[in-house]
Amino acid sequence: MNDLRVELRYGIPPFRIALPPGWHRRAASTATEKADLARASELFRQAGRPDLEAQYRAMMARVRQGMTRAKVFAIYRQEDVEADELLPMSITASAVDGEGGRNLDAWITDAFRLRGASFLEDAKHVVRWEGPAAQAPRGAELEQVTGRTITYALPVPETDRTRALVFTTTILTPDGGGISDEAIQGMTLLSDLMISTVAWEQAMPETVPGSG
Repeated sequence: MNDLRVELRYGIPPFRIALPPGWHRRAASTATEKADLARASELFRQAGRPDLEAQYRAMMARVRQGMTRAKVFAIYRQEDVEADELLPMSITASAVDGEGGRNLDAWITDAFRLRGASFLEDAKHVVRWEGPAAQAPRGAELEQVTGRTITYALPVPETDRTRALVFTTTILTPDGGGISDEAIQGMTLLSDLMISTVAWEQAMPETVPGSG
């Protein structure tokens, strides 16, 4: 559940999301990122996978780059897990507003037309699409590390579709084959399952055209 600060600053009312064991929500901040990187580095070293440590840092650099352009207010990540259970995956939550107060219909239409969007199977009010992760800043370490993103958009009630709650899952997919296709599919399914549980704390009825 998000706090009053998020509602006042970003216009996102309280919502619930079910997280698997070991996953936690943290406010998006520099301190959160530094703590996350330090812990991930320790776990990857314990697991004897310094290659994944470096690539995880590159992935988080991409997440940070996206956070500077978007109204990201929360990060969902693993914390209470063993080194061999740490997934190269994170989820951010952000607010997206229509330009000039306009609704987001054109943005969603483009997602269907250009990005292959579809409705989430277990939550038809959620629009979902996949794509490659944004490139890391030029000159950053491991600039060629690849990744994928899954974007989920939910209309915020009582905003006439001018605001959306958007979750972005980033999954590291190294070129060296360190992560199998089966593992990537498993992380994708886990992401879909988590987002399918999102529900507004207080149900707010949508206005039905012609209902008076």
